[in-house]
Amino acid sequence: MILLMGPMADPVLANVCARLAVRNADLMLVHPESEGQDWDVSWSTEDGSAAGRIRFGQRVVDTASIEAVYLRGVGARSASTPHERMVSTALWEFAESLPVLVVNRRQASHTNMSKPYQQQLIEPYGFRVPKTLITMVPEEARRFYDACQGRVIYKSISAERSIVRPLTPADFPRLEQIRSCPVQLQETITGADVRVHTVGDRLFATEVLSDGADYRYAEREDKQRTMRAVELEESVQTRCRNLAKGLGLSLSGIDLRRTPEGAYYCFEVNTSPAFPFFENYTGQRIGDALADLLCAGRA
Repeated sequence: MILLMGPMADPVLANVCARLAVRNADLMLVHPESEGQDWDVSWSTEDGSAAGRIRFGQRVVDTASIEAVYLRGVGARSASTPHERMVSTALWEFAESLPVLVVNRRQASHTNMSKPYQQQLIEPYGFRVPKTLITMVPEEARRFYDACQGRVIYKSISAERSIVRPLTPADFPRLEQIRSCPVQLQETITGADVRVHTVGDRLFATEVLSDGADYRYAEREDKQRTMRAVELEESVQTRCRNLAKGLGLSLSGIDLRRTPEGAYYCFEVNTSPAFPFFENYTGQRIGDALADLLCAGRA
């Protein structure tokens, strides 16, 4: 049995459920933060092993029958009330106690809670990382801007999604605002974006060309965007697989940029990627690869 945890209306989770249904997989979908759902969980640990059960409505599933878990939008960060945070944490702890494949476990997922921290983890795997400054001092931001010859972008430090934007002289009067909230500045790297999804040992690379600073929002900002599936050099594929495994991720979305000289920079690793967006443009079977991984069962 495959246990899925997350919002039922989430398109990524719906994608995975559909792929598993085609495979006639036995599954249970639980979202701890939805009103009106009747469920509970109970388990104990002894000698390093867990025993217990999870109930959803009239259905009761013993932990011994759970072969794999997929977590999507579960955790304290996604909860909006203290009660939801407690319930989400309990459910995540339950998943952590299972000796099976969990996509992805909490420690691995949390590497993206701080982008500067994750950047330090990325560099040893052979990727370049852009020059970065995190500051609350407007004067430091101006000096960084000058040092990078005016080619600077700014974005969120945390795992919260933000739109990447270029820093321009028109923004300088607003730099006083960072005295109350730190900002992350990075040098602008010229080249083509490459999103790499790793699913176990399988790899799917998508080249993205856009004239916008953040290709995800190209249409909103009236910018161009083209996407196509590409085959990366074997050495780059190996680095991507090693990076995902090094971070403990069974599923990842690695954001790269390839410079005109052929160097690869890595900006971050998404630990819960919304892969259907890329499937819709390229036809890559990322969801099928994830369904196969879950059906393969115990890690």
